[in-house]
Amino acid sequence: MKIGKYAKTVVAVLFAAVVVAKSAITDGTYTSQEAIETVLAVLTALGVWAVPNSERSDRLN
Repeated sequence: MKIGKYAKTVVAVLFAAVVVAKSAITDGTYTSQEAIETVLAVLTALGVWAVPNSERSDRLN
């Protein structure tokens, strides 16, 4: 298994988890605004997963 295939998605999920953790920890309550931020973070991570990685260009080598 090549991690490069999933690296972009792993980073997006990691940042989504950070957003959720920040929302939950900062004030001890979970408001509707924080729920919206969580949903947007998860949708962003899913969007990153849905877009395939581009192939490496020979010009970059």
